[in-house]
Amino acid sequence: MIFYLKVLVISSYQLFNTFQEESSLSETFKTSRRKLIKSTSALASVSILPSHLLFGKDTPSNQFRFAQVGVGGKGYSDMNNTIKVGGKLVAMCDVDKERGKKGLSENAATAKTYTDYREMLDKHDKDIDGVVVSTPDHTHACVALDAIKRGKHVYVQKPLARTYQECLALQQASTKHNVVTQMGNQGHAGDGLLLWEEMLKQNAFGEINEVHTWSNRPVWPQGMQSVPAPETAPSSLDFDLWLGPVANRKYSSKYLPFAWRGWWDFGCGAMGDMAVHNMDPAFWIFKLGLPDSVKAETSGPVNHAYPAWSIIELKFNKSPVTGKPMTITWYDGKKLPELPAGTHPELTPGGNGCMVVGSKLSALGGSHAGRPRPISITNQAYGPELKETERYWRAEAKKFKGVNHHAQWLEAAKAGDPEAPGSKFDYAAPFTQALLLSCIALRFPGQELKWDQKNERFSNNNEANQFLAFTPRQGFNLSS
Repeated sequence: MIFYLKVLVISSYQLFNTFQEESSLSETFKTSRRKLIKSTSALASVSILPSHLLFGKDTPSNQFRFAQVGVGGKGYSDMNNTIKVGGKLVAMCDVDKERGKKGLSENAATAKTYTDYREMLDKHDKDIDGVVVSTPDHTHACVALDAIKRGKHVYVQKPLARTYQECLALQQASTKHNVVTQMGNQGHAGDGLLLWEEMLKQNAFGEINEVHTWSNRPVWPQGMQSVPAPETAPSSLDFDLWLGPVANRKYSSKYLPFAWRGWWDFGCGAMGDMAVHNMDPAFWIFKLGLPDSVKAETSGPVNHAYPAWSIIELKFNKSPVTGKPMTITWYDGKKLPELPAGTHPELTPGGNGCMVVGSKLSALGGSHAGRPRPISITNQAYGPELKETERYWRAEAKKFKGVNHHAQWLEAAKAGDPEAPGSKFDYAAPFTQALLLSCIALRFPGQELKWDQKNERFSNNNEANQFLAFTPRQGFNLSS
């Protein structure tokens, strides 16, 4: 066996993530593997490893070969973004030749094309180092798990999965197989999250009184009370493969290409689309995990589809940061929080955002963990003091610079460092699980569902527990 001397150089992105790691989730979500990595970090400056342990036999260590699952829509940008930061596309897969036509044709000369991701992974098992998953929510877990079990690093679009159990399986599998992971909430790598952290570090907020997050979604149909009438699928689409692990459904144009988000079988509604971005600052800086209870108010019953609008309360008995109870309130479907007293009279919350209301200062950030700005000083009308505070934080913001989310994952994979990505599954899985518990609450409007973390179930509603997982149909595996 030929061994190579690999000198591990700490790059600027790794220094950035060292800072982020100090604000990681509580020890509840740490694993023995992670602890082992940290305990041996002092010896990691020089390591002697077979090169194929990181990138396959006889593969140059500076090359990262990847396969893309889902080439149309978001998959097109994910694929190109990964190529732009140094990834080499080896194979690509899409169940809809028309939807993925642009990306498939542009890369046909250099990458193999497939319809079934399982065939692609079988044929290129030794040719790829990572897999980018950009499919609808209901297929995230089965594709990513198949890749992880083969030892491939994975970048998975948000939300991480459609059910609590799938998120758990992904987190467990990533630990077991020691792969580098990243969820596609790209704002997590931006400078906005760093500024939120700095505001908390400087005690800008004082005591935390309220936390609100919201979205202008859905921008697709929701609130439907019955399944659509069957239609004939277009010849360009393999609808059976599109269904993936979900039990057989008849094709309807009301599902594809984008409206699947509003249907319970396929998506996670407005919260699954945007809370994973807009709640990110609150979960990250306050080190939140699973809520102790969730309660929803909705526009109507949730049978087959998500409601037209919802307001959801996630209650935490204690934040590890504040040491006190905390409630995060989510709004969608044009429902919005009230702004605190003392804001500019013409200020509006905007379509997407996160707002922290404190005893000293309130701040509001935009979509995708956007950069926060002061909007109110307690008990004061809008005036010179708030303007001066705004100027101060604009100056502070210039000290921080985010990184490319795809590059962060790719470089961590090349370095064999599962800890480096900010939205690694150790963070992304429990974060997504919290949102999925909230989605379940939509089925029981007005009822506070109490979460028992020790037993991983709702303690006061056994009916709700059936939605924590589902049994995939034959040919698809959702186990870790």
